Amino acid sequence: MPSRTDEKDVLFSTFAEITSLISLGRDNRVIFNKILNIALDLLPAKRIYLIYVDDHRIVKYSGEKQERGRKISVEDLPESNGILNWLNREVSVPMAGDGVFAIDLSTLATECLQGDDRSTMVISAPLMAKNSLLGVILAIQDQDRPQFTEDDIHLLTMMANQAAIAFENYLLYRKLEMESITDGLTGVYNYRYLIRSLRVEVKRAKRFNSNFSFIMLDVDNLKEYNDKNGHLSGSRALTDIARILSDSSREIDIVAKYGGDEFGILLPGTTGEGAIVYGERVLESVRNFMFDGKTQGLLTCSIGVSVFPDDASNVEKIIDRADTALYKAKSDGKNSIRTYSSLEFAGRT
Repeated sequence: MPSRTDEKDVLFSTFAEITSLISLGRDNRVIFNKILNIALDLLPAKRIYLIYVDDHRIVKYSGEKQERGRKISVEDLPESNGILNWLNREVSVPMAGDGVFAIDLSTLATECLQGDDRSTMVISAPLMAKNSLLGVILAIQDQDRPQFTEDDIHLLTMMANQAAIAFENYLLYRKLEMESITDGLTGVYNYRYLIRSLRVEVKRAKRFNSNFSFIMLDVDNLKEYNDKNGHLSGSRALTDIARILSDSSREIDIVAKYGGDEFGILLPGTTGEGAIVYGERVLESVRNFMFDGKTQGLLTCSIGVSVFPDDASNVEKIIDRADTALYKAKSDGKNSIRTYSSLEFAGRT
């Protein structure tokens, strides 16, 4: 048996390693696996569970001692589980001033613990960051070893703190990543992400011999709307149109702010006919929308469509030909949709 001094040395070295992994920005899976392995090494536990909320998902890491070594696994818990509602409720409501963590034992027993876990001692610690609950770590007593002590609870709390720091760093990185690809005004993707997505889609479509459509949309007479109603109203209108586009799109579609009063929409696996159906639906929604809260028809849009590979085979020409079709829609009276293939001079290069 190692001495108490040896255990402390192991503890300090392992936490130093976790801190190093966090500082280096290592993947959460590496950090969480390390935490579970350390917990199984240092605690008289047969199983360790680490459960957290990740964008409406409940993720459960499980570490279990077995006859030969140990098993670490990861699974998503179904959204219908009671633990989702419990953790989401705790995440959205800060802890009470006395630091009470409202653990729902009945939910945990039903949703997370295995049958033989429920007849043994369980200790837990919350994953806390800025007084918000991110998740929980649970240790299940190994009945062939001494019972948990206060020191074990303290150790588990330290591990939970490490896990919370790692997860908080992940959330911050994800937020910064989203901000780097998102338009600050409308909340849809920005120009840089759109171009990147188009390049990826061209490669994918060439590889699988498939097609896609690209739409350029321009808001008609937005300058006049701004002059009459003010630039704040114009900004709100762009946000409303972005929402209409997002609501009209599939999850695989990319809606982006192209610049000024223009949007670009990438429709993977969509023919020109499908793009026209999408575009007409958007035009009708914009016409019917009450931008001032009471009047329809205050703003309209014009749309140009190009199709890969029929109209062009590289990103620059795909954009250029959708823009050419858009110009035709504007010059024909606005509030309409035109495809590049319908233009008299259309040709593919």
